[in-house]
Amino acid sequence: MSDLFHDTALLRASYHQEPGFNLFSVLRTNSDEVYLHSRFLAHLLDPKGSHGCGTGLLSQFLEVMSVEGFDVAGASVHAEYKSIDVFVRNDQGQAIVLENKIYARDAYEQLYRYEQLVKREGYQETWNLYLTLDGSEPAQHSKKDLDVKLISYETDIIRWLERCIPLVAREAGLREAIFQYIELLQRLTSTDQGGKYMEELKKRLREGDNLLLVADIERAYKEVQVELQAELWQRMRTYQNATYPQMPTPDDTANIDSIRNYYFKSKGNRHFGLYYALGVVPGYAYIELDHFLYFGYHTIDDEREGGGEALMELSRQLPKSAGEADDFFWRYPTQNLNFRNPKGPDLNILRDPVQQQAIAQELIDGVYLLWSKALTRASGL
Repeated sequence: MSDLFHDTALLRASYHQEPGFNLFSVLRTNSDEVYLHSRFLAHLLDPKGSHGCGTGLLSQFLEVMSVEGFDVAGASVHAEYKSIDVFVRNDQGQAIVLENKIYARDAYEQLYRYEQLVKREGYQETWNLYLTLDGSEPAQHSKKDLDVKLISYETDIIRWLERCIPLVAREAGLREAIFQYIELLQRLTSTDQGGKYMEELKKRLREGDNLLLVADIERAYKEVQVELQAELWQRMRTYQNATYPQMPTPDDTANIDSIRNYYFKSKGNRHFGLYYALGVVPGYAYIELDHFLYFGYHTIDDEREGGGEALMELSRQLPKSAGEADDFFWRYPTQNLNFRNPKGPDLNILRDPVQQQAIAQELIDGVYLLWSKALTRASGL
């Protein structure tokens, strides 16, 4: 075992690639969904774009995403069309709605509302694509009974971009832009260490019992993540009980089974946390995990009737919500850790008791502010 770790450390020191210059990272935050990712994707997909490939890039996209039957003749592409991230349509009444999620969560009934919008505009045949880093599912309230195709940056978009490179080979600027964009996506999806480093590492794994040992290490790695996340939730409970004892006992679903399922089950394992009933106002203030921790308001069972208007009024009085204008208030903490695909900085923060405590306190302070604001409003009724 010590030899495997020693060899891996030497390989990483020799071949590990630190991020180089990337124009996209210089101009925008890596995770900027609207002004970086959606706009660049829309430009490549647009048959009238300056790439000069006509419908070629769009056709390749449809093939990779298994969208069959869409007529690219006369197709037009729009970024941020009435809040739809990327909207592709043609004169035959067909439309593709692409919802782009890097780290943000779904607004209430978001995909369902987009479907109703395009239907009202006369599009009879529609495809709904939900794009995330790893192909995650949308929230149930967002899609309702809508048929949604899951696609990912990690596999689908990178595979499409690689197909695009030969089509733009003579356009040096665009070709280099696509190469840099692929590098950016590989960094975001933690797949950026290829080449010699990975080849040598794979050779080591084939030697002796190394492959079996790595399987054990992988399980132990998940178990450690379970323990660290459980510690973080317990810090929240302890801090809330000591600092805000007047708050009600929460509906607590962040138990060890939920946390373990999050790391060891493939689906249906998100959305658990601490939910504090607001009392007179029908709803709750909550802290929840959906690959990232956040706190906010919501009504009971995703129903807006009754408490919806009151919570929207409260939400409008609070600054810096991460949601859309028509969504209830919610916000990420300052240290916004990725629990689904943690990178080195995420893991270093999570294993540091001081930084863990700071995250716990910020989340509890935030949810207390929401709870007390609702209580103040209710007492004034």
